[in-house]
Amino acid sequence: ARPRVAIDSCIELAPAGTPLRRGQIPESNGVLLAGLAAAAGAEVVARLCVDDEGAGLRDAVSAARAASVDAVVFSGGVSAGAFEVVRAELSGAMTFSRIAMQPGKPQGFGTLPTPAGAALLFGLPGNPVSAAVSFEVFVRPALLALQGRRAIHRPILQLPAGAPWRTPEGRRHYLPAVVDSDRHPSVTAGAPRWRGRGSHPAGGLGRAPALAVVPAEVVEVRTGDPVAVMLLEGWDA
Repeated sequence: ARPRVAIDSCIELAPAGTPLRRGQIPESNGVLLAGLAAAAGAEVVARLCVDDEGAGLRDAVSAARAASVDAVVFSGGVSAGAFEVVRAELSGAMTFSRIAMQPGKPQGFGTLPTPAGAALLFGLPGNPVSAAVSFEVFVRPALLALQGRRAIHRPILQLPAGAPWRTPEGRRHYLPAVVDSDRHPSVTAGAPRWRGRGSHPAGGLGRAPALAVVPAEVVEVRTGDPVAVMLLEGWDA
């Protein structure tokens, strides 16, 4: 059966298509995560944008429980700050951790009792690249496993680096990447036209058919070094 999923995007952002007040930007993670969940075979039964006061989140969780969803995916509100609403409201149901990866260090996970059993709760970071990478690493395999799929991980290739780049020490690094297959296949992380490799620029995701995955003990990738490449196939399942 297709898992039923609710997407709850947080916080302080304006829903796409609505007028922006000063200091606001459009909410994009709900669209992104709903598309990724649907591509993984899930049925997205709710997509909400909640505030940071707590009441909206509590209402969303109650609605998800009543609807007997199989998973709830939150984006934002999971870090260690004083006003992280998911962490504050769901600390009893979820465990919040700092994972040795970049992007995606703050993560939350737990379960929610429902009339049909229990729903999985995923707390992802709020920055778009962090949310997308976290979905690939944690949420997508779980959604495929719920469907009884045996192949739950993306294909991995070993390709030489087409250009050098530095990576953070002590954290596994996931970078949106392009694969050059014109002559000899190679991988390049973050083409210059993407304007940055941080966790906030979402534009490069649509042009990234792969993620370069660099182990935590590596601090520099040199041209020609072998790199593990996770093939995203246009974010398709």
